[in-house]
Amino acid sequence: MKSTNTSPLPRSISSIFPNRIAGNVAEVAFLLILGMLAIAIHAKLRIPMQLPGRQGIIFLTIIILARGWSRFPFAATIACAGSAILLATSWLGFREPLMPVTYILIGVFLDLLFLGFRKITPFVMATALSCAIGWMSIPLIKFFIASFTGLLFTSFRFGLGWPVMTHIIFGFAGGLLGASILKLSSHLQKK
Repeated sequence: MKSTNTSPLPRSISSIFPNRIAGNVAEVAFLLILGMLAIAIHAKLRIPMQLPGRQGIIFLTIIILARGWSRFPFAATIACAGSAILLATSWLGFREPLMPVTYILIGVFLDLLFLGFRKITPFVMATALSCAIGWMSIPLIKFFIASFTGLLFTSFRFGLGWPVMTHIIFGFAGGLLGASILKLSSHLQKK
């Protein structure tokens, strides 16, 4: 009779590989692919509904799951870099030339905010707040770009307040969903 392995599952994908460098490369590739998946889903769900930022629920859920599965402290930045790589190719039909830069900045904001909020609030709330503020940076970055370059963004046709408010709401919802899935999966692994 064969014996079974009852050791717990590895916490991150890089611990599956015996070589540390191969594990790190695999983990970075995994994060980049998840970022590409997140922006591809975001592009597929582009239906005009006058709700700017609504794709943040799914996008941020995937990015937060990627960050939770990784052991890298800046995993959201790496995953958002995957999104930016796919955005830079123009295959998805986005017309904003600075959108890849915006998404890399979102990843940086998410990681920095998450590290800051983690010390003062519980995990789920820290993640949701980080996502709300990070996702809200999209209309602020666009407003900054529009102010200095003259580029017009259709999301500002009702002013700056509406996109900021909807981005906060959808960012919070995406962070809450992603953090709740991570919390539930870690709770189920302990049983």
